[in-house]
Amino acid sequence: MHDQYKTILLHYIAEGGEPGLELAYEFGRQAIEQGISILQIVDAHYSALSDVLASSGTAQDVIITQRAGNLLKEALGPFEMTQRGYRDTIDLLRNQNLKLAELLEERSKLIQQREDFMLVVTHDLKTPITAANRCLTLMLDGDFGPMSSEQIDLLSNLKDSNQRMFTMVKNLLDVHRYDQSTPILCLKEVDSHLLMVSAIKAFTLAARTGDVELHMAETEDLHSVLADEGAIQHVLANLIDNAIKFTPTGGVITVSARNSGSHVTFEVRDTGSGIDQEDLPKLFQRFFQSATGLKQYTGTGLGLYLCQQIMKAHGGEIRCESQPDVGTTFIFSLVAYNNQQ
Repeated sequence: MHDQYKTILLHYIAEGGEPGLELAYEFGRQAIEQGISILQIVDAHYSALSDVLASSGTAQDVIITQRAGNLLKEALGPFEMTQRGYRDTIDLLRNQNLKLAELLEERSKLIQQREDFMLVVTHDLKTPITAANRCLTLMLDGDFGPMSSEQIDLLSNLKDSNQRMFTMVKNLLDVHRYDQSTPILCLKEVDSHLLMVSAIKAFTLAARTGDVELHMAETEDLHSVLADEGAIQHVLANLIDNAIKFTPTGGVITVSARNSGSHVTFEVRDTGSGIDQEDLPKLFQRFFQSATGLKQYTGTGLGLYLCQQIMKAHGGEIRCESQPDVGTTFIFSLVAYNNQQ
Protein backbone atom coordinates (compact mmCIF):
# COMPACT_ATOMS: atom_id res chain seq x y z
CA MET A 1 0.00 0.00 0.00
CA HIS A 2 2.84 2.40 0.89
CA ASP A 3 4.45 2.17 -2.57
CA GLN A 4 1.14 2.60 -4.36
CA TYR A 5 0.35 5.65 -2.29
CA LYS A 6 3.79 7.11 -2.93
CA THR A 7 3.12 6.85 -6.69
CA ILE A 8 -0.27 8.59 -6.21
CA LEU A 9 1.28 11.44 -4.22
CA LEU A 10 4.04 12.00 -6.76
CA HIS A 11 1.41 12.14 -9.48
CA TYR A 12 -0.64 14.64 -7.50
CA ILE A 13 2.38 16.85 -6.71
CA ALA A 14 3.48 16.79 -10.33
CA GLU A 15 0.06 17.52 -11.81
CA GLY A 16 -1.44 19.57 -9.01
CA GLY A 17 -4.99 18.86 -10.17
CA GLU A 18 -8.20 17.00 -9.34
CA PRO A 19 -7.35 13.81 -11.27
CA GLY A 20 -4.75 13.06 -8.63
CA LEU A 21 -7.36 13.41 -5.87
CA GLU A 22 -9.78 11.17 -7.77
CA LEU A 23 -7.04 8.56 -8.07
CA ALA A 24 -6.36 8.75 -4.33
CA TYR A 25 -10.07 8.49 -3.56
CA GLU A 26 -10.52 5.45 -5.83
CA PHE A 27 -7.53 3.74 -4.24
CA GLY A 28 -8.91 4.40 -0.76
CA ARG A 29 -12.41 3.22 -1.71
CA GLN A 30 -11.09 -0.08 -3.05
CA ALA A 31 -8.96 -0.53 0.05
CA ILE A 32 -11.99 -0.04 2.31
CA GLU A 33 -13.99 -2.56 0.31
CA GLN A 34 -11.16 -5.04 0.93
CA GLY A 35 -11.54 -4.47 4.66
CA ILE A 36 -8.67 -2.02 5.24
CA SER A 37 -9.40 0.70 7.79
CA ILE A 38 -9.37 4.34 6.77
CA LEU A 39 -6.80 4.94 9.51
CA GLN A 40 -4.46 2.49 7.81
CA ILE A 41 -4.99 4.32 4.53
CA VAL A 42 -4.23 7.70 6.12
CA ASP A 43 -1.14 6.25 7.84
CA ALA A 44 0.07 4.93 4.50
CA HIS A 45 -0.60 8.37 3.00
CA TYR A 46 1.51 10.23 5.59
CA SER A 47 4.25 7.61 5.53
CA ALA A 48 4.51 7.99 1.76
CA LEU A 49 4.26 11.77 2.18
CA SER A 50 7.28 11.77 4.49
CA ASP A 51 9.33 9.81 1.96
CA VAL A 52 8.36 12.16 -0.87
CA LEU A 53 9.09 15.33 1.07
CA ALA A 54 12.37 13.97 2.41
CA SER A 55 13.65 13.34 -1.09
CA SER A 56 12.47 16.39 -3.03
CA GLY A 57 9.83 18.32 -1.21
CA THR A 58 9.32 22.07 -1.22
CA ALA A 59 7.18 24.08 1.16
CA GLN A 60 4.49 24.22 -1.52
CA ASP A 61 4.65 20.44 -1.92
CA VAL A 62 4.12 20.03 1.82
CA ILE A 63 1.01 22.22 1.75
CA ILE A 64 -0.40 20.44 -1.29
CA THR A 65 0.14 16.94 0.06
CA GLN A 66 -1.25 17.86 3.48
CA ARG A 67 -4.32 19.27 1.77
CA ALA A 68 -4.61 16.03 -0.18
CA GLY A 69 -4.52 14.06 3.08
CA ASN A 70 -7.25 16.21 4.66
CA LEU A 71 -9.47 15.92 1.60
CA LEU A 72 -8.90 12.18 1.60
CA LYS A 73 -10.12 11.92 5.18
CA GLU A 74 -13.23 13.97 4.39
CA ALA A 75 -13.98 11.95 1.26
CA LEU A 76 -13.43 8.47 2.66
CA GLY A 77 -14.74 8.96 6.19
CA PRO A 78 -18.47 8.84 5.34
CA PHE A 79 -17.87 6.05 2.85
CA GLU A 80 -16.17 3.90 5.47
CA MET A 81 -18.96 4.58 7.96
CA THR A 82 -21.53 3.62 5.34
CA GLN A 83 -19.72 0.39 4.59
CA ARG A 84 -19.33 -0.43 8.25
CA GLY A 85 -22.94 0.52 8.93
CA TYR A 86 -24.08 -1.71 6.11
CA ARG A 87 -22.10 -4.69 7.39
CA ASP A 88 -23.23 -4.10 10.97
CA THR A 89 -26.85 -3.77 9.83
CA ILE A 90 -26.66 -7.01 7.86
CA ASP A 91 -25.18 -8.82 10.87
CA LEU A 92 -27.82 -7.34 13.15
CA LEU A 93 -30.64 -8.34 10.79
CA ARG A 94 -29.22 -11.84 10.44
CA ASN A 95 -29.12 -12.27 14.21
CA GLN A 96 -32.62 -10.82 14.59
CA ASN A 97 -33.94 -13.15 11.89
CA LEU A 98 -32.48 -16.14 13.71
CA LYS A 99 -34.07 -15.02 16.97
CA LEU A 100 -37.37 -14.36 15.19
CA ALA A 101 -37.31 -17.82 13.62
CA GLU A 102 -36.74 -19.35 17.06
CA LEU A 103 -39.60 -17.32 18.55
CA LEU A 104 -41.94 -18.26 15.70
CA GLU A 105 -41.09 -21.93 16.13
CA GLU A 106 -41.73 -21.67 19.87
CA ARG A 107 -45.00 -19.82 19.23
CA SER A 108 -46.07 -22.48 16.73
CA LYS A 109 -45.43 -25.20 19.32
CA LEU A 110 -47.41 -23.30 21.96
CA ILE A 111 -50.33 -22.81 19.56
CA GLN A 112 -50.29 -26.51 18.68
CA GLN A 113 -50.25 -27.45 22.37
CA ARG A 114 -53.16 -25.10 22.99
CA GLU A 115 -55.12 -26.56 20.06
CA ASP A 116 -54.43 -30.11 21.21
CA PHE A 117 -55.53 -29.23 24.74
CA MET A 118 -58.75 -27.64 23.46
CA LEU A 119 -59.41 -30.67 21.28
CA VAL A 120 -59.08 -33.07 24.22
CA VAL A 121 -61.19 -30.90 26.54
CA THR A 122 -64.00 -30.32 24.03
CA HIS A 123 -64.04 -33.99 23.02
CA ASP A 124 -64.36 -35.06 26.67
CA LEU A 125 -67.15 -32.52 27.23
CA LYS A 126 -69.36 -34.12 24.58
CA THR A 127 -70.07 -37.23 26.67
CA PRO A 128 -71.55 -35.58 29.80
CA ILE A 129 -73.48 -33.05 27.71
CA THR A 130 -74.99 -35.81 25.57
CA ALA A 131 -75.88 -37.81 28.70
CA ALA A 132 -77.56 -34.75 30.26
CA ASN A 133 -79.55 -34.18 27.08
CA ARG A 134 -80.83 -37.76 27.13
CA CYS A 135 -81.97 -37.42 30.74
CA LEU A 136 -83.73 -34.12 30.03
CA THR A 137 -85.45 -35.61 26.99
CA LEU A 138 -86.69 -38.60 29.00
CA MET A 139 -88.02 -36.31 31.73
CA LEU A 140 -89.82 -34.07 29.23
CA ASP A 141 -91.31 -37.15 27.54
CA GLY A 142 -92.85 -38.15 30.88
CA ASP A 143 -90.78 -41.29 31.41
CA PHE A 144 -90.24 -40.32 35.05
CA GLY A 145 -93.82 -39.37 35.75
CA PRO A 146 -96.07 -36.37 35.20
CA MET A 147 -94.74 -32.83 35.73
CA SER A 148 -96.30 -29.42 36.21
CA SER A 149 -96.18 -26.80 33.45
CA GLU A 150 -93.60 -24.85 35.48
CA GLN A 151 -91.34 -27.91 35.69
CA ILE A 152 -91.72 -28.55 31.96
CA ASP A 153 -90.79 -24.94 31.15
CA LEU A 154 -87.75 -25.13 33.44
CA LEU A 155 -86.52 -28.39 31.93
CA SER A 156 -87.15 -27.09 28.40
CA ASN A 157 -84.96 -24.07 29.13
CA LEU A 158 -82.28 -26.36 30.60
CA LYS A 159 -82.40 -28.55 27.50
CA ASP A 160 -82.11 -25.52 25.20
CA SER A 161 -79.10 -24.25 27.15
CA ASN A 162 -77.56 -27.71 27.09
CA GLN A 163 -78.10 -27.94 23.35
CA ARG A 164 -76.39 -24.59 22.79
CA MET A 165 -73.44 -25.82 24.83
CA PHE A 166 -73.32 -29.02 22.78
CA THR A 167 -73.39 -26.96 19.56
CA MET A 168 -70.47 -24.82 20.74
CA VAL A 169 -68.43 -27.91 21.67
CA LYS A 170 -69.20 -29.53 18.33
CA ASN A 171 -68.21 -26.32 16.51
CA LEU A 172 -64.85 -26.31 18.29
CA LEU A 173 -64.22 -29.92 17.28
CA ASP A 174 -65.30 -29.34 13.68
CA VAL A 175 -63.20 -26.16 13.34
CA HIS A 176 -60.16 -28.07 14.59
CA ARG A 177 -60.86 -30.83 12.05
CA TYR A 178 -61.20 -28.41 9.14
CA ASP A 179 -58.15 -26.36 10.20
CA GLN A 180 -55.79 -29.26 10.77
CA SER A 181 -56.50 -31.28 7.64
CA THR A 182 -58.55 -31.52 4.52
CA PRO A 183 -61.83 -33.09 5.70
CA ILE A 184 -63.06 -36.23 4.03
CA LEU A 185 -66.49 -35.39 2.64
CA CYS A 186 -69.12 -37.98 1.80
CA LEU A 187 -70.25 -36.41 -1.48
CA LYS A 188 -73.44 -37.77 -2.98
CA GLU A 189 -76.66 -36.67 -4.65
CA VAL A 190 -78.74 -34.70 -2.13
CA ASP A 191 -82.30 -33.47 -2.67
CA SER A 192 -82.20 -29.67 -2.34
CA HIS A 193 -85.87 -29.41 -1.37
CA LEU A 194 -85.58 -32.02 1.39
CA LEU A 195 -82.48 -30.31 2.73
CA MET A 196 -84.52 -27.20 3.45
CA VAL A 197 -87.54 -29.12 4.76
CA SER A 198 -85.37 -31.02 7.22
CA ALA A 199 -83.59 -27.87 8.41
CA ILE A 200 -86.84 -25.97 8.97
CA LYS A 201 -88.42 -28.91 10.81
CA ALA A 202 -85.50 -28.98 13.26
CA PHE A 203 -86.11 -25.33 14.24
CA THR A 204 -89.91 -25.12 14.14
CA LEU A 205 -90.22 -25.30 17.92
CA ALA A 206 -87.42 -22.77 18.51
CA ALA A 207 -89.06 -20.32 16.07
CA ARG A 208 -92.46 -20.79 17.71
CA THR A 209 -90.93 -20.21 21.15
CA GLY A 210 -89.40 -16.96 19.94
CA ASP A 211 -92.65 -15.95 18.24
CA VAL A 212 -90.88 -15.80 14.87
CA GLU A 213 -92.35 -17.04 11.59
CA LEU A 214 -90.09 -19.60 9.91
CA HIS A 215 -91.13 -20.87 6.49
CA MET A 216 -89.83 -22.08 3.16
CA ALA A 217 -90.53 -20.05 0.05
CA GLU A 218 -92.22 -21.63 -2.93
CA THR A 219 -89.47 -23.11 -5.05
CA GLU A 220 -89.16 -24.15 -8.66
CA ASP A 221 -88.23 -27.66 -9.74
CA LEU A 222 -84.88 -27.67 -7.98
CA HIS A 223 -81.85 -29.62 -9.08
CA SER A 224 -80.27 -31.97 -6.58
CA VAL A 225 -76.82 -30.98 -5.34
CA LEU A 226 -73.52 -32.81 -4.98
CA ALA A 227 -72.75 -32.44 -1.29
CA ASP A 228 -72.00 -33.95 2.09
CA GLU A 229 -75.54 -33.92 3.48
CA GLY A 230 -74.52 -33.71 7.14
CA ALA A 231 -72.12 -30.81 6.53
CA ILE A 232 -74.66 -28.78 4.53
CA GLN A 233 -77.34 -29.47 7.14
CA HIS A 234 -74.90 -27.95 9.63
CA VAL A 235 -74.58 -24.81 7.46
CA LEU A 236 -78.36 -24.41 7.17
CA ALA A 237 -78.85 -25.10 10.87
CA ASN A 238 -76.28 -22.47 11.84
CA LEU A 239 -77.80 -19.84 9.57
CA ILE A 240 -81.38 -20.53 10.71
CA ASP A 241 -80.33 -20.61 14.37
CA ASN A 242 -78.60 -17.23 14.01
CA ALA A 243 -81.63 -15.80 12.24
CA ILE A 244 -83.92 -16.88 15.10
CA LYS A 245 -81.55 -15.37 17.69
CA PHE A 246 -81.37 -11.99 16.01
CA THR A 247 -84.94 -11.65 14.72
CA PRO A 248 -87.32 -9.86 17.10
CA THR A 249 -90.82 -11.05 18.03
CA GLY A 250 -93.13 -11.00 15.03
CA GLY A 251 -90.24 -11.22 12.54
CA VAL A 252 -90.04 -13.48 9.51
CA ILE A 253 -87.34 -15.94 8.41
CA THR A 254 -87.50 -17.28 4.88
CA VAL A 255 -85.47 -20.22 3.54
CA SER A 256 -85.36 -20.53 -0.23
CA ALA A 257 -83.39 -21.94 -3.15
CA ARG A 258 -83.20 -21.50 -6.90
CA ASN A 259 -81.41 -23.07 -9.84
CA SER A 260 -78.51 -20.93 -11.03
CA GLY A 261 -77.06 -22.53 -14.13
CA SER A 262 -74.73 -25.30 -12.99
CA HIS A 263 -75.38 -24.49 -9.31
CA VAL A 264 -78.22 -24.33 -6.81
CA THR A 265 -78.24 -21.15 -4.71
CA PHE A 266 -79.68 -21.24 -1.19
CA GLU A 267 -80.76 -18.21 0.85
CA VAL A 268 -81.69 -17.69 4.50
CA ARG A 269 -83.34 -14.29 4.84
CA ASP A 270 -84.54 -12.63 8.06
CA THR A 271 -86.14 -9.36 9.12
CA GLY A 272 -83.86 -9.04 12.14
CA SER A 273 -81.57 -6.35 13.54
CA GLY A 274 -79.11 -6.53 10.63
CA ILE A 275 -75.32 -6.14 10.64
CA ASP A 276 -73.28 -2.94 10.43
CA GLN A 277 -71.60 -2.49 7.04
CA GLU A 278 -68.11 -2.20 8.57
CA ASP A 279 -68.57 -5.63 10.16
CA LEU A 280 -69.52 -7.47 6.95
CA PRO A 281 -65.93 -8.03 5.66
CA LYS A 282 -64.95 -9.60 9.02
CA LEU A 283 -68.08 -11.68 9.49
CA PHE A 284 -66.53 -15.03 8.52
CA GLN A 285 -63.32 -14.56 10.47
CA ARG A 286 -62.49 -16.95 13.27
CA PHE A 287 -63.89 -15.85 16.66
CA PHE A 288 -65.34 -12.63 15.23
CA GLN A 289 -68.61 -11.37 16.67
CA SER A 290 -70.25 -8.18 15.46
CA ALA A 291 -71.10 -5.42 17.92
CA THR A 292 -74.80 -5.95 17.23
CA GLY A 293 -74.50 -9.66 17.91
CA LEU A 294 -72.60 -9.23 21.17
CA LYS A 295 -75.37 -7.02 22.52
CA GLN A 296 -77.97 -9.73 21.96
CA TYR A 297 -76.19 -13.05 22.26
CA THR A 298 -72.88 -14.46 23.51
CA GLY A 299 -71.27 -17.24 21.49
CA THR A 300 -67.89 -18.53 20.34
CA GLY A 301 -67.77 -16.64 17.04
CA LEU A 302 -67.00 -19.92 15.24
CA GLY A 303 -70.33 -20.71 13.60
CA LEU A 304 -69.98 -18.62 10.45
CA TYR A 305 -66.26 -19.37 10.21
CA LEU A 306 -67.10 -23.09 10.18
CA CYS A 307 -69.82 -22.51 7.56
CA GLN A 308 -67.23 -20.86 5.34
CA GLN A 309 -64.78 -23.75 5.83
CA ILE A 310 -67.49 -26.26 4.91
CA MET A 311 -68.35 -24.31 1.77
CA LYS A 312 -64.68 -24.07 0.77
CA ALA A 313 -64.36 -27.84 1.18
CA HIS A 314 -67.31 -28.18 -1.25
CA GLY A 315 -65.68 -25.80 -3.72
CA GLY A 316 -68.43 -23.25 -3.08
CA GLU A 317 -68.76 -19.93 -1.33
CA ILE A 318 -70.96 -18.18 1.21
CA ARG A 319 -71.66 -14.46 1.51
CA CYS A 320 -73.84 -12.06 3.43
CA GLU A 321 -76.00 -9.07 2.53
CA SER A 322 -77.37 -6.97 5.36
CA GLN A 323 -78.74 -3.60 6.40
CA PRO A 324 -79.13 -2.52 10.03
CA ASP A 325 -82.75 -2.59 11.25
CA VAL A 326 -83.85 -4.10 7.92
CA GLY A 327 -82.55 -7.64 7.92
CA THR A 328 -79.86 -10.06 6.78
CA THR A 329 -79.56 -12.59 3.97
CA PHE A 330 -76.97 -15.35 3.84
CA ILE A 331 -76.39 -16.86 0.41
CA PHE A 332 -74.42 -19.97 -0.56
CA SER A 333 -74.19 -22.10 -3.70
CA LEU A 334 -73.54 -25.77 -4.38
CA VAL A 335 -72.80 -27.59 -7.61
CA ALA A 336 -75.91 -29.14 -9.16
CA TYR A 337 -75.72 -32.94 -9.23
CA ASN A 338 -76.92 -33.22 -12.83
CA ASN A 339 -73.98 -31.00 -13.80
CA GLN A 340 -71.69 -33.91 -12.84
CA GLN A 341 -73.32 -36.44 -15.10
